[in-house]
Amino acid sequence: MANYPQLDDCQGVWKLKDIKDAVMGGYWRVASARMMAAGGSGSGGDVDTVDFSIMSSDGDFADFGNLSSARDLLAGMGSHTRAIFGGGQSPGKVNVIEFFTLATTGNASDFGDLTSSRGQGGAVSNSIRGLPHAGAENPDLNTIDYVTIASTGNATDYGDLTVARSVDACSSPTRGIFAGGYPDSNVIDFVTIATTGNAIDFGDLLRGDCYLFPASSSTRATFSGGQTPSPQTDIQLVTIASQGNTIDYGDLSGTHNLGAGTSNSVLGFAMGGTVSNSTTNAVDKFTIAVGGTATDFGNLTVARTNGVAGHSGSHGGLNDGTGT
Repeated sequence: MANYPQLDDCQGVWKLKDIKDAVMGGYWRVASARMMAAGGSGSGGDVDTVDFSIMSSDGDFADFGNLSSARDLLAGMGSHTRAIFGGGQSPGKVNVIEFFTLATTGNASDFGDLTSSRGQGGAVSNSIRGLPHAGAENPDLNTIDYVTIASTGNATDYGDLTVARSVDACSSPTRGIFAGGYPDSNVIDFVTIATTGNAIDFGDLLRGDCYLFPASSSTRATFSGGQTPSPQTDIQLVTIASQGNTIDYGDLSGTHNLGAGTSNSVLGFAMGGTVSNSTTNAVDKFTIAVGGTATDFGNLTVARTNGVAGHSGSHGGLNDGTGT
């Protein structure tokens, strides 16, 4: 198999047809093959567990390290090299931001603080900036913060969402897409990550819903599962560069909510959460370009729900050189 170059490995010359074949075949190299799931609530309460797996190969997750404290309802973001998790509840809301280096295993290191303590927030990122946003602070927040991923330090104000709510989100290298949220909302809005300012209306979900699994390639955003008006299976899709409402283009293997979503340029993943009212360690996968019904990938090290946070080093916000 050809050794395809990418942005962080720029040696070599290749044909556009070869790139397309590799991307569609699922074997284009990405900067990181790892995905992570952090925090959440298990059978004994909140956990500090962080585990990981290799996205290109089905199988169970392994232990990566630990958060600085056990908590749920936190948000994940990051780059090719760093995974960053912010906010959460343990049991009170926190403003903590901490990070891991994807290439190693080990415990979290301090990054800085959010502009306010919050749980039930989300986050988007490209390779330069991370935008943790929204969440519950009684009342719910419309706040969008930003951090520079390669450095450490406190978050800075970016702007506001169109509606205050807890929210799920994913990104392309240029746009962050925010969808749904508690209290049940069908709102989708977006920002251009490289600028600052308030979010703009994008369109609507199929219904008002919350606790979705977000995943994206650099062109498509998906929001899966949910819990309104009852636990849901559907995978909803939008094209990130446009504006408009979601369409139903697939289903998870069962009714899922309250877990973590992440992706690479080919596959979307729904990790943990609640299935049929029971906490699960199951991980589903689906092909973003195709849709259809998700299949089993493997299991987390610990069954957990209630706002597990996900990250991968090749999610849709990170340009891997394919343009897809």
